[in-house]
Amino acid sequence: MPPIRVLFICVHNSGRSQIAETFLRSLGQDRFEVQSAGTAPTAVTPLVMNVMREDGFDLANNVADNVRDQLRDNPPYNYVISTCGPDTLSKLPPLPRDTVSLSWAFPDPELVTGSSEEQLAAARAIRDDIRTQVIRFLHDQTTPLGS
Repeated sequence: MPPIRVLFICVHNSGRSQIAETFLRSLGQDRFEVQSAGTAPTAVTPLVMNVMREDGFDLANNVADNVRDQLRDNPPYNYVISTCGPDTLSKLPPLPRDTVSLSWAFPDPELVTGSSEEQLAAARAIRDDIRTQVIRFLHDQTTPLGS
């Protein structure tokens, strides 16, 4: 069976979508082909790199990609999942009819405020919430319909 193709998107591809891509790539093993991209890509946020490093993932060499390039240059995705809410999905070109689009709205790690420790705590919570959602997604992919 070919891998399930998943594209995670957000605005900058600097945090939430990078986290989701990393967790699905790790937890989904070879059952998934996973990428992430942004509508206005920037660099991966240092705060996100720090909290992912705590979980054993090095994002230092990750590059933010443009969602239009990913959609144009790759075969169709089975799923396009926004990690920052439905508004981002509305900014995409039309997707193939068989592509399922989902919206997972998580807070933006770039916008957390407070002391360094408060920012780390907030970013950890976002990371953990995304991991939980990825695990739910994996469960949904392995549960037969009607179960």
